[in-house]
Amino acid sequence: MRSVIVAAPPVFGETVPVLRVAEGLVRRGHAVTALVGSRFAERAEDIGARFVPLHGAADFDDRRLMSDNPERFALPTGPEQYNWDLINVFVAGMNAQHEALQRLLEEDPDAALVANSLCTGMWPVALGAPGRRPRRWVAVVTNPIACDDDATTPMGPIPGLSGDEAVRAHRAANAEWHAVLEPTRQAAQLRLTELGAPEPMPPFYQALYSLPDALAALTVPEFDFPRANPLGNLTYAGILPAPPGGDPGKPAWWDDLDSDRPVVAVTQGTIANGDLGQLVEPALRALADQDVLVVAALGRDPSVLVGPVPANARVAKYVPFDELLPRVDLLVTNGGAGGTQLALAAGVPVVACGATEEKPMTAARVAHHRVGVDLATATPSEAQITEAVTTVLGDPTYRQAAGRLREAYAAYDPITTVEALLR
Repeated sequence: MRSVIVAAPPVFGETVPVLRVAEGLVRRGHAVTALVGSRFAERAEDIGARFVPLHGAADFDDRRLMSDNPERFALPTGPEQYNWDLINVFVAGMNAQHEALQRLLEEDPDAALVANSLCTGMWPVALGAPGRRPRRWVAVVTNPIACDDDATTPMGPIPGLSGDEAVRAHRAANAEWHAVLEPTRQAAQLRLTELGAPEPMPPFYQALYSLPDALAALTVPEFDFPRANPLGNLTYAGILPAPPGGDPGKPAWWDDLDSDRPVVAVTQGTIANGDLGQLVEPALRALADQDVLVVAALGRDPSVLVGPVPANARVAKYVPFDELLPRVDLLVTNGGAGGTQLALAAGVPVVACGATEEKPMTAARVAHHRVGVDLATATPSEAQITEAVTTVLGDPTYRQAAGRLREAYAAYDPITTVEALLR
């Protein structure tokens, strides 16, 4: 048995995977303390972990974060919004995360740390600030890998280049990527200086990957880009399975999935569903006259939908994805890394529609590996959706490519991988 602290910023998509890892460690006999946001208290205690809440700027309710900060939506989509998100969601909590982690390590200096890679609370000590470092620090990477590499950029290899020309182009593009995120680096540097860290803050994503002892990336190499300079501390861990749904979670129309029509699932995820007019509603309209059964998982009450639900569509607030995906022929998604990979792990091709956070990087991988189509927008038109769905359903090579990824994902066990990295 080992003593393990698990930590994550209070964002659903970053916290839940870490708590799923914590649950696996608890079941294997480890003593786990969960340093997470207040709204995850019950979830942490239910898995058998000791719950310790984040506090101050490190604790917020991500369901209200955007509505409480309307100035964020006034920023142009792209670098300005992305820097705002990184600074206000992840960097702003550094001081409070640091203080909380130091208290826990004072209590148990031999504890190991399993932290979401965007948890910045251990960065000050890693860069020379006074304080304790855990016996072993494993960062769980939930988002697409965006490290420097001579063979690729965060959005994939630059097409049409080879040899030294490709290397120079990739290095230039990666340097530009760091320059775009310089406001985030500067914001982190200010906090590090406050906490007494003498070493300079590297570019944000270099810090994210280089400071921990080990990285456990929740993906597989077959869904990453080819790399010339792989990270020495990186281990591909596969993905966590979808949480079991069970019969109580099935809607009344579940048996309709037994029809002979192709099933197209549509989702905007669990957080980015404040405006279903971005993807779900256009998809329902676009596919209303197609010979498919559309299943829309809204993450919200169906009453919020504008307009009637087409006859060939079934909608629900939540759907047990572990039981739905094996019966789906195509997923239309906003491109979140978790949901996209769950579909691919079930052998389901994807139409990805994302333009913010990590979503373009996920969608670029979908296109690169030909396991679906990247529409390169968060607000696709009905015509774009119809064409993409028709293309993927009509071309068996997409399904075959997704099937190869299903075999790749099946070979990994993320809990065993993380446990091994703690030794």
